[in-house]
Amino acid sequence: MHRRAAAFGLAAALTSTFGQSIFIGLFGAQIQAELGLSPSSWGALYGLATGISGMTMFWLGALADRVAAARAITLALLILATGAATMAVAQAPWMLALAFFCLRLGGQGLCSHIAIVTAARHARLRGRNIAIAAFGFILGEATMPLLITALLGWTDWRWVWAGAGMVVLLGALPLLRQLAAPLPLATPRAATGTEAAATTMRRRDLLRHPAFLAALPVALVFPFVVTSVFLHQGSISALRAWSPQQVAIAYLCFAGSQAVTTWLAGRLVDHSGAVQMFRFYLLPLAAGVLIGAFAPPHLAVWGLYIGLGMGSGCQSVMSGALWAELFGIERLGLVRGVFTALMVLATAASPPLLGLALQNQIPLTLMAGIVAIYAVVMPQIAVRWLRKAPPAQMANG
Repeated sequence: MHRRAAAFGLAAALTSTFGQSIFIGLFGAQIQAELGLSPSSWGALYGLATGISGMTMFWLGALADRVAAARAITLALLILATGAATMAVAQAPWMLALAFFCLRLGGQGLCSHIAIVTAARHARLRGRNIAIAAFGFILGEATMPLLITALLGWTDWRWVWAGAGMVVLLGALPLLRQLAAPLPLATPRAATGTEAAATTMRRRDLLRHPAFLAALPVALVFPFVVTSVFLHQGSISALRAWSPQQVAIAYLCFAGSQAVTTWLAGRLVDHSGAVQMFRFYLLPLAAGVLIGAFAPPHLAVWGLYIGLGMGSGCQSVMSGALWAELFGIERLGLVRGVFTALMVLATAASPPLLGLALQNQIPLTLMAGIVAIYAVVMPQIAVRWLRKAPPAQMANG
């Protein structure tokens, strides 16, 4: 295990919390009230900024391949701090949209991406490196809501955002630069103009590559499903007669199962390989949605959130290990950047689709059954396709 890379990944993942939905959403009520925004306007601005930042990752993802980790994380943190500062002084919707864009690109986009890519570069115990880095996300999700809720009871939300920007600049930036200093580049030099053109061609080739196309319909499933479930958890709770207290405790089960499964998934990847694990990693999702839809209400809520937590742990490891195993580490930033852009589009599409299904009273049992069958069958087909391509072709294609 590469301890410095794992420590860097954990710290970068934790810092990315400032640009994650779970953090930004804590300020929603106060910002909407002060700027006179409706929930739909708030959601539209956030969705637009997230979509643009996600598509920007289509090109910026390869930055992790061409520049040193210290320089890449510096850019990410400067963008993130700019977003926090803009949020602290926002007086109009356009300023809020700019803040959202910087927060999502610098935090959820680049910080998360650089954390996982850096951890995944080292072949020895790659799974455990990624698992340790992914614990940064879990730590942020577990601590930030309590901390921010306490701060908002003590001071104005604008001061909290100003403080977040200072933490990024004065705390995270020097720490991450120090951790990143000795970490090697994936490629020995930055791309020239000719190499940049080749990189564009490689993106086009990637979108047609049999291995990428085989993995994509499976790798996008978990974020597609979990985003829609979380966004519509109020409607689902009403249909299944879950109380807010039950859901709140279920979120703790989600976090606990996510932490345990992240560590176990890292060890399984090191033992058996990411492609082998790819065959089974959606099984917790399948079990969770089936229990959530079919079990008695008092059991269903725990089964759903524990299954989603286990699926999240698997996804956090697979999102780095699979692409490194299929395409090598030299273009890992590019490959994962393209995948991130497609994932953003998938997560933008899923909430409206589930909302339409709920509005038309399509039974939860039917939707859960479809998801479960797909989650069990499609990975088996995908792995067969992946194994038809020889390793050298997958690494060089």
